Amino acid sequence: MIMKAKYALITLLAITFWGCDDSTAGLGLGMFPESDQNISGRLTAFDVTTNSVPTGQIYAKTNIGYVGKFTDDYFGAYQAGFLASINCPEKLTFPGVYKNNALNDKGEPYNYMVIEPSDDIQLIYDNDKNEPIGEPIGNIHTVELYLWYNSYFGDSLTACRLSVYELNKKLELKDKPYYTDIDPNNYYDKADLLGSKAYSAVDLSVKDSIRNLDSYTPYVYLNFDKDISYKVGGEILRASRQADKAGAIFDYNKFSDVFKGVYIKSDYGDGTILYVFQVEMNVVYKCYAVDETTGIKLKKSGSTADSTYYYKRSFISTREVIQANQLSNDPVKIQELIDQDNNTYIKSPAGIFTQATLPINEINEKLQLDTLNAVKLTFSNYNQSSENKFGMTYPSTVMLIRKKYKDSFFEKNQLTDNKSSYLTTHSSTSNQYVFNNITNLINDCLDDGEREEAEKKFKNHETITLNFTNSKGETETVTVDNITDWEKYSDWNKVLLIPVLITYDDATSQNRQIISVQHDLKPSYVRLKGGSKGIDDPNYRIKLEVVSTNFGN
Repeated sequence: MIMKAKYALITLLAITFWGCDDSTAGLGLGMFPESDQNISGRLTAFDVTTNSVPTGQIYAKTNIGYVGKFTDDYFGAYQAGFLASINCPEKLTFPGVYKNNALNDKGEPYNYMVIEPSDDIQLIYDNDKNEPIGEPIGNIHTVELYLWYNSYFGDSLTACRLSVYELNKKLELKDKPYYTDIDPNNYYDKADLLGSKAYSAVDLSVKDSIRNLDSYTPYVYLNFDKDISYKVGGEILRASRQADKAGAIFDYNKFSDVFKGVYIKSDYGDGTILYVFQVEMNVVYKCYAVDETTGIKLKKSGSTADSTYYYKRSFISTREVIQANQLSNDPVKIQELIDQDNNTYIKSPAGIFTQATLPINEINEKLQLDTLNAVKLTFSNYNQSSENKFGMTYPSTVMLIRKKYKDSFFEKNQLTDNKSSYLTTHSSTSNQYVFNNITNLINDCLDDGEREEAEKKFKNHETITLNFTNSKGETETVTVDNITDWEKYSDWNKVLLIPVLITYDDATSQNRQIISVQHDLKPSYVRLKGGSKGIDDPNYRIKLEVVSTNFGN
């Protein structure tokens, strides 16, 4: 009966302080030997110090492109633009040109592209200068671009303008991962302007009855000037014809040789950031309407004129190609907030993370004879409001991750493993981010052997040189000869709070699976309790709570 009561006590502790959490299952509460009458459970609280750290430049390859500018009185100006490769559908072809009839070798009505001159098209020839040598290989009517977005941040009616440039260098992952400090100047020339467009996030020229439809998706539309359309469209058509002639497949590699992508840049307007989920470029050409059986041109009703129509080939940005965001914050404003020692911040995108130094060794020494059953870490935030109705809100989802993995996690497109990385959502009820059980993270730190290896070197009177990032985001080098300084400057016992964007599969809400964890690049912030003042003042420390079991050792 006594032993059962002890089991109940331990279980009650876990339930009381942690609630129901799947991650607490299988941690050993049911593994006690029945013969052991000296089992005891206890709750121990440890101090944790926190501080704000500059994010530095973060991995910016996402499936969302951000464009616009927003200035906040508190955080200063934030500006966004993005570079995007555009994919080519596998085995894409253009229809053949019309000669006497539209039937191809298989008897199919496929050769219906117009090659007779008219004011609404440009005939395309098989040479780089598009000189009228030989027979035309087709025509181009226009090239148009859609920037599809399903949401935005800020003022829906702010007058803005963006410009679209053609890239002159491919975005290739084999070169390097793309971070938010990517320099667009290395990938485009200002002379390669494709077009500009004034817009607002809510297009008032579209009727309310249409905008309110579930099927309506807002967009920014650009129609390239004639000369640009003929150049861009002509190069794509020419490359496709050359692939056909060589018996090769016109794929992304061949397409990107002639069109490497676009750079979307904000020109003016302050107050709106668009979240672009897809870039679509359409190459539009003119066709004859033909009889499906004979392949002969059809005439307009009641006229001798040929019946014609416009058709297109579409090229879109997809997850398979690269999209890189270039983001900038006000460095002075950001640094002022990092320097505050009586709280910490999370500011996205590419602004501020909150760092926590966990008392890993203290836990190990104090509870070394115990079994860790559950470890709870809570970050509480201050109430925040903004006089600006378009102000930023709390990051919805944040990830807790060991600092040493902060870059590789995103570069390798990893998922959280509840070992070195965890997810949680903000509770507006309690004003908290709660990680109910990070036991595996504590064990991961203890098991990786880094601290033991450092201690061995110090016992042998060796030194260790470490690189660390200071409060200004600058990399410094320090040489240490003792374990206290090593823990201070190493990443071994450090974790970061990072706002993230979660993508799920198409399964039902009950069974859906996470398929992607990316940096959340939407504007947001939260001010958390704690701060570097906690190094000397216990009133500014947060608590890590541990439920453990002792077997009477």
